[in-house]
This record gives sequence, structure tokens and C-alpha cells, in this order.
Amino acid sequence: MISIIQNKNPNYRWVILAISFLLMTVVNGMTFGGPTVFDDLLLENLKNASGEPISRAELKFRESIMIWSAAGFGFLSGTFADKFGVKPIMLTGLLLFSSLYFIFVDVQTLTDIYLIYLGFGPCLIFVGSLTNVILISKWFTKNRALGLGIMAAGSSIGSAFLTPFYAWLMNYMDWRSVIYFNAFIPLIMIVIVLFLLHERPIQTRSSSNQKNALMSGFLFTEALKSKNLWFLILMAMCIFYTMMGMTTNAFLFLRDSGFDRQVASVSATILFIGSLIGKISCGFFAERFGRKKVLISYFIGFISGSILLTIAAGTKDAIFIWFGLGIFGTGFGGIYTLKQLLSADLFGLRSLGKITGLINLTDTIGSGLGPVMTALFFDMTGNYQTSFLIITCVTCLGLIFSLFLDVNDSEIERSKSESG
Repeated sequence: MISIIQNKNPNYRWVILAISFLLMTVVNGMTFGGPTVFDDLLLENLKNASGEPISRAELKFRESIMIWSAAGFGFLSGTFADKFGVKPIMLTGLLLFSSLYFIFVDVQTLTDIYLIYLGFGPCLIFVGSLTNVILISKWFTKNRALGLGIMAAGSSIGSAFLTPFYAWLMNYMDWRSVIYFNAFIPLIMIVIVLFLLHERPIQTRSSSNQKNALMSGFLFTEALKSKNLWFLILMAMCIFYTMMGMTTNAFLFLRDSGFDRQVASVSATILFIGSLIGKISCGFFAERFGRKKVLISYFIGFISGSILLTIAAGTKDAIFIWFGLGIFGTGFGGIYTLKQLLSADLFGLRSLGKITGLINLTDTIGSGLGPVMTALFFDMTGNYQTSFLIITCVTCLGLIFSLFLDVNDSEIERSKSESG
């Protein structure tokens, strides 16, 4: 009875949004941002255990494994979500996530790390953007851009908060104890999802209107024939190469630039606070000024930040570093939100799970290459300037792909008003 009352309350969508925000905070903060603060310690521990130095490219290959592992589950999870809903997937992912963190405590070798990150991959799909985009798109017909922007902001908050928080905790405990502490967080989220999360609102209109709202949009086979899908995929591959390459190497870049651990950990905070600003502001601007115009505006910021960081890699200028990270993060945050928004707005809800799953499957090519290639070019040259120059070029390529998207804002709004 309580569940039905909650589900009929039109304001309950904000509770759903809060849960979605927390899920994104946990899964992204505990996979991408937070663990990077242990990188130099892991390199030292692995060297002591094996007797041989471990390169940065070898360590950063863990993120590539995680992302490509996620790709293997993306399309199937989207198909499952279309048929059975997202809640069972989320609960499975959270249980797996907690188990892996308990195992992470005893990691000894590079192979151990690779196996754990192999398991992190499906967690990103089960608890992360794929399931949450579907969930928020069902609850938010009106203000969908804002809802998706706030949801996506959770990933930025997680990394912005957890990275310096982990660095602070290490003043009082060793890094393995910090990891053990985190293993309990997904268990808390299981309780919240189990009792408070509902798949969709109960409609107060006729059942035919309810069906129209949930079944409007492209069939998956129809979406495959749309040029918008393929340009969106190519754009996503580029932006995730650049963001993943920068995010996973920023801490080591600042350590190389002479900053101590606590200050270097702030790199993630600036990057992800910038991303947070981009995600929320983009959600506000997109439906007011046009999705494509706003997308291009954020791409300009993304490229500008890349250029500043490329210069900073050669000069070690602190002003270029901090401003570059902030602008870079803001640009990515806006583009990331628009990517999620366009997935729902261009293709509708009918096959959104399959479509989002395909986009996630293909953008993992860029996501997987970004960390390891950025580190590899560092290993080859001894600095990050070449790595960041390549990031800048790939970002420009993403902008070119975005220019080919055919986005009709008036048609999107008309379609949403008819189905919602």
C-alpha cells in the first residue's frame, strides 16, 4: 500500500532522482575517481612484490579492462531492462560491487587488480548510466534534461568527493583499510533500492495514454538505420577517450608536476566539480536554447581545456593546470548530459535499453583506449605533452561528428507532449 501511494505521488520522481544520483555517485566514484589516489602506492607495492617495476601503462590497463568488460554486458543488460525493468539489474550490480571491494582489500599482484576491474565492468552497467538513463527517462517527461543532468552529476560528485576523502583518510589508516571501509557502501544502497525505488510512476490517465508514454519511439531496427545513432556513437567514442585518458592520469600528472599527494588529489575534485557544473547547467540550457547549439558550446569549452592542459604539460604552470582541468571538466559534463538526453529524445522510450546498450558498447572503445594510450605515450616520451595533444585532436574530431547530428527541438518537444 505504501509503495502504491509513493508511486502515485507526482513529486515522488524527485525521490527517484535522488536515489539515481546516489547510485551514480557510488558506482563512478568507487571505480573511476577514488581509486586513482592509490596509484603511486600500488605501483610501489607491485614493484616490491614482483621485484620488477610496473609501468603506468600496465597499471592503467585495468581501466581498459573494466570498460571493455562493461561493454560485454551493455547490450544484453539494455535488452533485459526493456523487458523486465532496471531494479533487478541494479540489485545484482550492487551485491557484486560490494563483494569485489572486499576482495580488493587483499590484492597482491597486477593480475589480481585486472581480475577485480574485470568485475567492476558489469557493475558500471548494472548500477551506472545505462539503467539510470532508462529510469529517469520514464519518470521525467517534463524537465527530462534537468533530471538527466542531476542524475549524471552524481558521477562527478562521487569522484570529486571520494578522491580527496580517500587521501584524507590515509592520514589515519592504510590504503587497504580505506578500501575495506568502502565495501559496505553498496550494501547500504541495496536497502535503499529494494524498498524505495520504483520502475515507473502509476499513471492517473487512461491505460492507453500510459502505454503510449512508455511505448513511443523507434524500434531498435529502425534506430540502426538512423544516421543520428551512428554520429552519436562516434561522438561518444571520442569524448570518452579524452575524459577517461585525462581522469585516470591527472593525479600522476600533478605528482610529476611537483604537487604532494593531498594537493594532487584535488585534481580529481576540480575536474569533477567542473563536470558537475557542466551537467547541471547543460540540463537547464538544452531545452531552452536548443540541444545542438548548447552541445557545440560545451565542445568549445572541452577543446579549450584540452589546449590549456597540453600547454601545462610542457610548462608545469599551475594556473594553466587548474583552469585547464576546470574548463575541461565543465565541457565534458555538458556533452555527457546531452549524449544521455539525445539518446532518449531522438529515439524515444520503446527500445531505449537496447539503444543505450549499443551506445555504451561502442563508446567503450574510446573509454578503454583513453587511459592506457595516455599512459603509454607518457612511458614513451617521459611527459604528458604528447598524450594531451592527442586528447585535444580526438576532442576536435568529436566536435566534427556532433555537427552532423540532425536535432529538431520543436519536433522532440511535440512528441514528448503527445506521449506524456
